[in-house]
Amino acid sequence: MKQLLFAALLSLSLAACQKDKQEPQPDFLPAETKDWLILRAPDNNAVEAVAGDIDGTLTIATRNKIYLTKDRGKTWLAGDYEGNFFVFGLLQQQDTLIAMSQTMGYQPSAQYAIDAVQFSLDQGLHWRKYVDKRGYRNELQLSRNRFTTATGTEYRIEYSQTPVSSSSTAYYVESIGIETSAGQHITLPGQHRLNSIYFDAKSRLYIASSAPLCGMGNDFKFCGGEKGTLYVSKQPLL
Repeated sequence: MKQLLFAALLSLSLAACQKDKQEPQPDFLPAETKDWLILRAPDNNAVEAVAGDIDGTLTIATRNKIYLTKDRGKTWLAGDYEGNFFVFGLLQQQDTLIAMSQTMGYQPSAQYAIDAVQFSLDQGLHWRKYVDKRGYRNELQLSRNRFTTATGTEYRIEYSQTPVSSSSTAYYVESIGIETSAGQHITLPGQHRLNSIYFDAKSRLYIASSAPLCGMGNDFKFCGGEKGTLYVSKQPLL
């Protein structure tokens, strides 16, 4: 009887372990604070660009991958974007989403995504090569770190400059939050490298960034994994 009981308990234990192996908990489930929805990328890269709407279809780019979510970041679907080109911007023009593969300008100055390479007609699920027959390819550009509202207020990534050493004229450029031309400063719950900002049609702010950081400058390192982070303001800011 004792042997049968032991065998039954062992079987249940192994079944439980097997279930745990079959149903791992993803480390990119969304979270939230009082002011922010916090989404994590499905791969180990920073979020570079954003398009769409978190209440509908939201599209993000991480290096040379593009993903969509229709359930506010709980699950992600990979688009069929292929190529060696990194994606630094997602430019929406009516029903067409355009992937931009290069940047122009340097932080902390104005920085733009340029060079259209592929386009999508279904918010990023399927992609085709962007064929430039009218000379527009190099004219298209999308601001990455600044956004000017209809009333003229500019939202921009705020940077700090930290000397590499006490005797050096070189310095680290670090992003510390969002500032406006009206003097407002918006801070985030965590420390990140901020890559781009975006506003949806409902005036909510999206901030594309790296994974959380536990140090900057000489002490730079990721903490809690390397999956990029996307912040979405719960309330409209414009």
